[in-house]
Amino acid sequence: MRVSIYFILFTLHLNNQLVKNMTTQKTTLLVILFILVIAFFVNPVAADTIAVNSGDSQTASVGTAVTVPPCVILTYTNSTPMSGVTVTFTIASGGGSLTGSTATTNSAGIATVGSWVLGSTAATNTLTATSDSISGSSATFTATGTASAPTISGITPASGYNTSPVSITGLSGTGFSTSTNPTVVLRRSGSANITATGVTGTATVLTCTFDITGKPAGVWDVIVTNPDGQSATLTSGFTVNSNSAAATLTSITPSSGLTNTTVSITALAGTGFTGTPQVYLKRSNYNNIYSTVSMASSTSIAGTISLNNQAPGSYLVCVVNSGSDPVCGLSFTITTPATANGTIYFSTTPEGVVVYVDSVQKGSTPFTLYNVTPGSYAIKIQRASYLEWADRVTVTAGNQTTVSARLTAVDSSTTVTTAPPLSSPRQPFPRPR
Repeated sequence: MRVSIYFILFTLHLNNQLVKNMTTQKTTLLVILFILVIAFFVNPVAADTIAVNSGDSQTASVGTAVTVPPCVILTYTNSTPMSGVTVTFTIASGGGSLTGSTATTNSAGIATVGSWVLGSTAATNTLTATSDSISGSSATFTATGTASAPTISGITPASGYNTSPVSITGLSGTGFSTSTNPTVVLRRSGSANITATGVTGTATVLTCTFDITGKPAGVWDVIVTNPDGQSATLTSGFTVNSNSAAATLTSITPSSGLTNTTVSITALAGTGFTGTPQVYLKRSNYNNIYSTVSMASSTSIAGTISLNNQAPGSYLVCVVNSGSDPVCGLSFTITTPATANGTIYFSTTPEGVVVYVDSVQKGSTPFTLYNVTPGSYAIKIQRASYLEWADRVTVTAGNQTTVSARLTAVDSSTTVTTAPPLSSPRQPFPRPR
C-alpha cells in the first residue's frame, strides 16, 4: 500500500515536470519507459494470489471413512482454475488416519484427498488443506464423529434378593463410553427404574451396584446408555428375587408318566400362583426336568412335560412364581414300560408294617409296588400288637393307587383268663374185709 502511494506521488511529480520541460522527444520517451517498469513490478499480472475453497461439514460414525468435497484452486481476480498447484492435507484435530495426503490440482484446479478415517472418539474431526507455494491458500473440512451404539452380551450376577443391594461384577458388551461413564438402569413395566451407582469400567466391561432392597420381584431389563444417547438393552437380563414363597401345592394329575414320552399335566392344583409360574420335577443327583406351561391361574396350572431319556423313579413337583423361591411337595413317578400297568403306593401309621396283596407278602411300609396288572386286589396289613387292617383296591393302567392305613393298637389292659382243668372224681377207699 505504501509503495502505491509513493508511486502515485512520483507520477504526479513527473507529470508536473513534463508540463514544464517538454523540450525534447528523448526526455519524454525515457519518462514513459520508467513509468511502465515501475507499474510492472508493483502489480504483476502473472502473480495473482489463489485460495482453497472451503469444504462441507459432515456427520459420520467414528472409525469410518468420510468423503472430502473436491478442493478447487481459483484465482482471486478472474476465477481461472490453476493446475499443477501442490495441496497438502493434514489432520488438525480428532485423530484418525489419512492416506493420499498430498495431491496436485488438475486442469480444473481440483485436488482431492485420498481417504480420511475419523478418530475413535465422538468429537469434531478437522482436516486442513494448504498450499505452501501460494500465500494464504488454506481451507478446513469438519466431520462430527458419532460413536457406535453399545451392545450388552451378559451380566454377572444375573439375579439378587430384594433384601439388600447387589454388586454387579461384570456387565459385558461393546461400545461402552470411556470418556464419561454410561448410565445403567434396570427397567420393568409398571415399576420405577432402578439406577445403578458407582458405574465404572472399560469399553467392554462395566461394574456397578443396584440397590434392589424392597423392589418388586420379577425379571427386569438391563439398559446401558452412553452420554451421546445411544443405548443397548438386555431384555429380561436380571431377576429380582423374593424370599417369600406364597404358593402352596395340593395335587397333580396325572401323578406319573412313562419315560421317553411327553405327559400332559391336566391339573396341578394349589394356591398363590402368579403370572406364568415355572414348573419342574426335582430329584437328588439328577438334573431338573422342566415343563412347558400352557395355562395358569391362581389355583391351577396345566401344560406338558417331556420325559425323554429321564430316569424312572419318584420326583418332587416344584413350582416357582416369578422372583420367588421354589415350592416343592408333591410326588410324581416316572415309570418304565415294565411298570406301565399301574402302581400301588402304601403308607401306614405306624410305619414298618408288612403288606400282603392277595395273600402274598410284598413289603413293609412305606413303599411303592410297581408293574401291577390292572384289576382288583385284596390288601391285608399286619403288625404285632395291632389289629389287622384289610381292604380291596382297584388298579388302572398307567395310574397310581394309594393305600393309606392307620392301625389300631391292641389294648394291653385286656387279659385272658384260662380256667384250670377239671379234677377227676375221687374214688372211694375200699372197705376192709
